[in-house]
Amino acid sequence: MNVPAVAQRTFEESRDNPDLISIVNLTLEALQKLPTPEQRNELVHSMINEFNADIFSHPLVKQFSPCKKGCDGCCHTQVSVTEDEARVLAKHVLDGLVIDHERLKLQMETKDDSTAYFKLKYTDRRCIFLDQDGACRVYEDRPSVCRTNAVLGSASQCDTSEGVKPVRLVKTPQSDMIIY
Repeated sequence: MNVPAVAQRTFEESRDNPDLISIVNLTLEALQKLPTPEQRNELVHSMINEFNADIFSHPLVKQFSPCKKGCDGCCHTQVSVTEDEARVLAKHVLDGLVIDHERLKLQMETKDDSTAYFKLKYTDRRCIFLDQDGACRVYEDRPSVCRTNAVLGSASQCDTSEGVKPVRLVKTPQSDMIIY
């Protein structure tokens, strides 16, 4: 797995921060004790949710972040997932969740090449787990990156239909270290 850019940047900026580095070590130690992808996934996601709770409940974030159910602007971008997350998401599909396999195939063909990914038509970049109203059908098991990428500003900043624009993300350093 490629480490998501934000998590990589946070790690590089925080190498000398013992509190943040301890989060990486704590996460690794805890993960090594869990035998199944579901258990590891649940641990990582619960840790991220716990660290994000204070950040996302801050009055300014609540006021200035458009990230709410049905907002799917960032759901047209590439998402890094861990092997455990991929297994849990695949289980949803194997259990009957209907996805667009052709769209998934197009997305997979771009591999880790964001230039190739953004050459796909906007509709072909749409996350395969979104419903018709833009809500995530696997919300409880959504990837770690989806749990941390919240923007400050307007939802239009996340719209990649005409290319990628710079966005101001809410900083989630503890969660970034868990993802790393």
